[in-house]
Amino acid sequence: MKKTMACLLVILLLFSAFTVVSCGKGAGSSASSSSASSGSSAKSAAKEKVKIQIMVGFGTGTDPSQITVHEELQNEFNNTIGKEKGIELEFLTVPYSDASTKFTTLVAAGMSPDICGPVGVMGVAQFIDQWADITPYLERDKVDLSVYDEQLVESNRYNVDGEDKLVGLPIGYYPSALFYNEDIYDRAELEYPPAEWGTPDWTYDKLYEQARIMTVDMWGSTPNDEDFDMDNVIQYGYDGTDWSPWRAWVGKFFDEDGNSVALGMSDDYRTATMDSPEWVHAFEELERMIYVEKVRPRSDAAAGASLFGDADPLGSNRLGVWETFSWMSYAFESWDANFSWNIGAIPAMDGHVVSATNIDTFVMCKNGKHPEEAWEVYKWLFSPEIYSRLNHNYGGIPAMKNLQAQWLDEQKATRPNINWQVLLDAGQYADNPNNESWVPGYSQVWNEMEFAMASIISGLYDTPQQVAEDLNMEVQDILDEYWASR
Repeated sequence: MKKTMACLLVILLLFSAFTVVSCGKGAGSSASSSSASSGSSAKSAAKEKVKIQIMVGFGTGTDPSQITVHEELQNEFNNTIGKEKGIELEFLTVPYSDASTKFTTLVAAGMSPDICGPVGVMGVAQFIDQWADITPYLERDKVDLSVYDEQLVESNRYNVDGEDKLVGLPIGYYPSALFYNEDIYDRAELEYPPAEWGTPDWTYDKLYEQARIMTVDMWGSTPNDEDFDMDNVIQYGYDGTDWSPWRAWVGKFFDEDGNSVALGMSDDYRTATMDSPEWVHAFEELERMIYVEKVRPRSDAAAGASLFGDADPLGSNRLGVWETFSWMSYAFESWDANFSWNIGAIPAMDGHVVSATNIDTFVMCKNGKHPEEAWEVYKWLFSPEIYSRLNHNYGGIPAMKNLQAQWLDEQKATRPNINWQVLLDAGQYADNPNNESWVPGYSQVWNEMEFAMASIISGLYDTPQQVAEDLNMEVQDILDEYWASR
């Protein structure tokens, strides 16, 4: 009996021990399960962090020093706003020569970047169907567009297939102006071009008058002399229509309703109008400055290319005035070393003053997988402090008006004698539509326009009227093909 009771006691003790151990295992298992669950949640949260990619490569932004700035901004965002909102920002830099192919490949593979930039108007136009309309976001978040020059904002507005959309805000702009050689003006005893836009009587006729005095052949004769030899010129008075798209020139001509005829087609983009009186007039003015006024070079080697060398005519010290974009700032140091120079306002053509302008922006891709998060990044890019740093990184003039005084002070600190205000004021005269703006069959139309311009500059044409008619016929075929494919 005692033995039996002892056995039962042992059994009870063993059962109790087993129960304690089992409970212990159960508690441990429960803790492990809780820990695993917590770890799983953390991993899940990490996986849920949204990556927003900005593709860089359509324009500026790819130099090593610029990439460094992007990396700094990327880290700042990821450690502040990104951490708070669960967004990881990545700048993807692609060489300019590969950007179009890379972008097309990503889109085709369903891997579209979320944002692209900085990108110019031409880059926007080439892929116009790929960009989102940011208007709903702007309206929802009550973004104040009055902080920018209105003309520069409108240059990013398009009407494509009947759909009006604003694809981006201006991060910086590069207006065209007259960059002139003061030494050549002084030797010719001429007044410098005015620094005020819209100065009365400052017209292309007046500019040609000055340029004729500054254009000199190897014997010292000018176009005002009967013995002037236009095949042996050693210094020209003016240049400016072979450095940029034809629309930078034709955009100075307006129809009877006061609208620029730059696009060369009807409002619905279906009918070419490049044989209009305004377009013929534009070709005639190009012909006039080369063959009548004789103030700017033809494009053959004897008359132009060999005299000016590379893509910096003013830098040759053999040109009086050059109408070009402010992104020529990379040449300023060279100009400083060789001659005195300054900046003047562009003259009026038939009463209209126009500054052909290049504009950089950032665009949101409509096929991006995370539009709301992309918009958060976009807003951050255009916050004043980040905007200012990006603008410095790209070398443009800030389109955000409250930053322009700072930009002006910075320029004056380096070159106090230059009329920098001319470039700031140019924003009010920016061409609209922009000289690089979208049209159907964009690249094909562009090439046809450039060919027409080149035919006159080279002298290989019959009449300006015929050039316009031939161009119009080619472009109409392009438009017909485009709309048939839609």
